[in-house]
Amino acid sequence: MTICAATGFLSAFTLSIVGQLPIGELVLLMVLPWVVIKAVHRRGWPCRIQRLGWFKLLVALMGLMAAGYVVSDLYRGTPGDNLARGWARIGFLGVDLITISFLVNRSWGRLQVFLLMLYVGDSVSAMMGELTPEDWWKFGIGQTATALVLFAIAGRNIVVQVVTTLLMAALSFGLGARSMGGICLLTAGLFGIHYARGIWRPIALFGSLGTSVALLIAANTIILSNQEHQGSNTERQSMLETAAEAFITSPLIGQGSWFTATQMLARIEERRASLDPKFHHYTPDEARKISIHSQILVALAEGGILGGAFFIGYAALLAKTLGTLMRRSVPFVALNSYIVFTGLWNLMMSPFSGAARVEIVLIACAGLLMILQRQGELPENFRE
Repeated sequence: MTICAATGFLSAFTLSIVGQLPIGELVLLMVLPWVVIKAVHRRGWPCRIQRLGWFKLLVALMGLMAAGYVVSDLYRGTPGDNLARGWARIGFLGVDLITISFLVNRSWGRLQVFLLMLYVGDSVSAMMGELTPEDWWKFGIGQTATALVLFAIAGRNIVVQVVTTLLMAALSFGLGARSMGGICLLTAGLFGIHYARGIWRPIALFGSLGTSVALLIAANTIILSNQEHQGSNTERQSMLETAAEAFITSPLIGQGSWFTATQMLARIEERRASLDPKFHHYTPDEARKISIHSQILVALAEGGILGGAFFIGYAALLAKTLGTLMRRSVPFVALNSYIVFTGLWNLMMSPFSGAARVEIVLIACAGLLMILQRQGELPENFRE
């Protein structure tokens, strides 16, 4: 538990080693030899969660992902520094998957401590920087506060949980955090689907989705009136369009690691300029930090279809976990729903770098624990 807490917190802080490396991943790298020793001693994966078929599938897909990146980079002649950053990113994602699953094993408590401390670390790191008053919730304490509130209401009356989740959604929308507010809305809607029966289940499903979409559009319209958010959205849109075009152009081979740092930067600038006449070009420092805001799209664009293999399997696991949340009693429904929806949002709309790797694996572990819960291998009273 102590290792989980420390690693989660330290993952929010980075060192400049072949790119930005979360300090927590150095801790996980030190845990890896112990996992290997245990695996050799037991002649197989050392803990129960690692013997699940879904975990083995994720590991196999990770191998395909690595192969896709290697082939793409060698074929494209990727520059050495970009190649090193790309391969290190895949390597550490693999280290994270193996070590975090080992540390979590069959414990909801260790998973929650790990995840909550990651969010706390993100908040501390952000508050140490230069946040504007408009960003203190969105990039500062919002994620941490939301997760802690949803954790605290576990086991309460269903009405209390739904109302609290809706209040957190309203707070996020009011403070400009659209994605966070939308995720809370979907979490509240899942309660209705979970508890509805018979003809009320499809009504609850479509009602929840319709209400969430309507409110998200309304909040988006209000926020877009702010010129600063217009710039953010045009940048995101131009990145996604460029990544999709890069994958469609070469779906088998891919464009190579960190292709945005080479041939694709001009296309991103061109697309953004067409959407925002006030934009001209990125400064060298801005260009160096460019990262496509879509985990699955950047993997597909960089490594081709094999490069995106892990994220395709990850998306399937998240979909399966959502199905479980809709149908069965599980621990901490609100928090687990929130982190699964967060995983789906990040999969499509957030960068694949830094502490995101740790969060991806933690959310995947939540899905694996859900499988153990459904199979009756974890306590029904959810106490450890």
